[in-house]
Amino acid sequence: MKRILIIDDHPMIRETIVAVLREDAELEVVGECGDGEEGLKMTLDISPDLVILDLDLPRLDGLSMIRRIRLQDGKVRILVLSAKPENVMAKYTRAAGANGYVGKSREIGELVTAAKTVLYGYDCFPADAVGRAENSGLSSLSPREVEILQYLARGVSNRDIAANLGLSDKTVSTYKTRVQEKLGLSSLAGMIEFASLHKLID
Repeated sequence: MKRILIIDDHPMIRETIVAVLREDAELEVVGECGDGEEGLKMTLDISPDLVILDLDLPRLDGLSMIRRIRLQDGKVRILVLSAKPENVMAKYTRAAGANGYVGKSREIGELVTAAKTVLYGYDCFPADAVGRAENSGLSSLSPREVEILQYLARGVSNRDIAANLGLSDKTVSTYKTRVQEKLGLSSLAGMIEFASLHKLID
């Protein structure tokens, strides 16, 4: 039996996923939680076969969580379930170390299929994830730069970003400058508008 941990900040979504997965005799839900910090701790404590996680999580976002899991556990399989556009974010989650990506707009049955595919050792990403993001400017950003952009657009300070990602303030400032240069933006307001337009933040 495959052991699965679910991390999503919406209780109703967790309940739905749990209910569907429990209909399959091969799958066992061993835990669930609603924020990234707790989810990371549970992942490392429980060592499930599969983690299903959202990208928008309190305390520690999904991309950062994927990176931290990969630093300490190379075996656990990771499937992202997100409302963010697949053609934009799937390739970044893949680069961070995820094994699959399913949009929340898809049927619940597709999540189960993706979960099993990932558990069987295969990656499961939409076709756009293997190529470049189509959105103007986004294709020039690295996964870490997208991560920094999301934090900045949410109003997180350089110091807090540095603490969350284990970087120095100077490194975060360098990333911020690099993102602005690549996107041709000169202000934080412009970065927020860009991130909102491309649905990198809610």
